[in-house]
Amino acid sequence: MPTPNTNSIGVKYSAGGFTALSTGVKAGGSMATVISHNHASADAVSIIDSKIKQHKQEILALMTQRNTYAPISRLPPELITLIFDWYKKVESISTKFQYSQPLRWTRCTHVCRLWRTIALNSPTLWTDIDLNHLNWAKEALVRTRMAALKISFQLMGFPGDNSTTELAKDILRQGSRLKDLSIRSHRPARGKIEEILRSFPRSTPNLQSLEITHVSRSTKIICLPSDRLCDAEKLQRLSITGCGIDWVHHILNKKTLTVLKLVNITSTSTISMPQFLQSLGDMRSIQTLELKNAFSILVPHHTSMQSQRIALPSLRVLRLGECPAEILGFFFKHIALGKGVSMEIKSQGTDESCFMTFLEEISSVLSSNGTDLALCSLRIIKATLTELSMDGFLHQPVEVVDGETNALVQDRDRTPFFGLALTISSVSSTQQGALWINACATLPLTRVKSVCWSCEPCIPVEAINSCFGTLPNLDSLTFSCEYSKVYELLLATLPSSEGTCSTFTFPELRILTLRDFTLSGNSLAQLIDLLIQRYEGGLEVEKLVIRGCYEVEDEEIDLLCEVVTDVEWDEMVLASDSDELTDEGHYATFY
Repeated sequence: MPTPNTNSIGVKYSAGGFTALSTGVKAGGSMATVISHNHASADAVSIIDSKIKQHKQEILALMTQRNTYAPISRLPPELITLIFDWYKKVESISTKFQYSQPLRWTRCTHVCRLWRTIALNSPTLWTDIDLNHLNWAKEALVRTRMAALKISFQLMGFPGDNSTTELAKDILRQGSRLKDLSIRSHRPARGKIEEILRSFPRSTPNLQSLEITHVSRSTKIICLPSDRLCDAEKLQRLSITGCGIDWVHHILNKKTLTVLKLVNITSTSTISMPQFLQSLGDMRSIQTLELKNAFSILVPHHTSMQSQRIALPSLRVLRLGECPAEILGFFFKHIALGKGVSMEIKSQGTDESCFMTFLEEISSVLSSNGTDLALCSLRIIKATLTELSMDGFLHQPVEVVDGETNALVQDRDRTPFFGLALTISSVSSTQQGALWINACATLPLTRVKSVCWSCEPCIPVEAINSCFGTLPNLDSLTFSCEYSKVYELLLATLPSSEGTCSTFTFPELRILTLRDFTLSGNSLAQLIDLLIQRYEGGLEVEKLVIRGCYEVEDEEIDLLCEVVTDVEWDEMVLASDSDELTDEGHYATFY
């Protein structure tokens, strides 16, 4: 029998814990004695673990009790609400015509009763309402109480649009609660969107952002009634696409706008150029101005327009598309832009001469930016006798080779600072490529260091040399697709005065990048001859970059290394299109 202070396995209790009695196995002891010892040890450990667990629970209870006497025992509801709001913004996924799972942030309300109570008593957390999730939207509306609303919905012409339309009309009647409103619709929902626009309130005193987008190829136009959206003194962002407006009633008095985007619109009222420019001048805070196919509302010719320019001091982004050349010239002649304005211009004209006024004004704007904002590189998108399309960047392009590099590339290196697309209906000049020659001669391109051809040039070599061959800082050329005249281009010579030796075009060229070229046989011989002749002429190409080229192997690279100091090759061996198909049915073969 165990003693009163021991258990059945001989473990003695004491105030400081447990003391195991001697249950060891003496030398020469039996196997049964060893097994008994192991069982006793396991039981002792189990008892100790249970005691540890008990003490931990007691400590946790004491710490909880202690927190109740601390000055701050938990985060205040206001701070928790801010955390929820931040999480809601991080979790939101904005897409143009698709909607993410609604109110994903509400998973926070399932953590504990306190968090759920705080969320339910915070109306501002429920104000972002997507009406396409009808059940969620109705419940969220109840929880918003009287808070300002951010409403978005899309109409596709489906039967379910009926319920969405009715709910939207009910919300629009509460005009004073609207803060942000985004409406998107497609052609099948034409009737529904017109019904909603007719329900739009006249006064929306708290509306800050309005977006109306109607996607349709039909010539029939939906219109926002003239007596709607008249009183919106806090409106900062207005974006309308594919919808008719009344410029006088909807735009002229919107002096608080920071973003104005009008795309494919018509107007039920005409407006003169002086009125149009003056309305822009009244928008002292305008930062983004985008007008695409929105100029049919203007009366272009107005001889009484004052010569004083209208300043847009806060403007940072200017996009003008589908703009007639005469309106474009008038616009830039009477607008004063500040430094650092990013521009994207697309225009059509009858011939090369119609863009001269506009190009001179654009050149003046770009030149005023100074050296810090001078164009550093160009990407040619399309080059024909009737089309000019190119992007200008403030920095040298960064080649993305892996995910890590991609993460380091800044937005400024991806986004063009200047975009220009000009189209003419006919070629009137006797000079081939006059559209390009005039544009490049007018624009400030002296600091351009690299030109990348994303397309095959369809303008004469002489025109290319006239545009870029004499640029004093151009040291890098990239051809992203095979251009058979690249050898003729880089071996052309500049006109020389009598008694002096002629020199090659592109005198500062040091880096040549070829993509999608076939480099074998005669083409390889031409390339090597080109590199040798420029070397002998004192204009050595110091670096040759080969990316995705055909019929290039180690042998060809060895030949090129003999004439170029630095040859960079992606080590991809591709068969040309003339080779037989591989077993997989592809023309390209990777080794």
